[in-house]
Amino acid sequence: MKSLKEEELKRLEKALAAAHKSRGGPGPGDSWEMEVMNSIRRMPDASEAPAWTDMFGKMFWRICPVACAIIILLAVAVYRYDVTADQYFARIVADDSVELVLMDDNS
Repeated sequence: MKSLKEEELKRLEKALAAAHKSRGGPGPGDSWEMEVMNSIRRMPDASEAPAWTDMFGKMFWRICPVACAIIILLAVAVYRYDVTADQYFARIVADDSVELVLMDDNS
């Protein structure tokens, strides 16, 4: 292919630009304008308060990762530190008597 000189290239660009401008494009039309105006009318007002369902949805997805992390941390703590009450503490709570504490042999 033969390379174009700079002057020929500029003339070609001008001719193509003029052809592009003169072609004219289809206008938006009445149906498009009606659809745009209807969508603008359906948009909520800026001063209108959002519905509680919308607020719940946004808050749920913000709080969900934090809640899951807390649940996982608590599960690990329960598994690791064994927070189950042993027999001695269970007996104190169940009987609720001072004599049992005072007469304990393990002291």
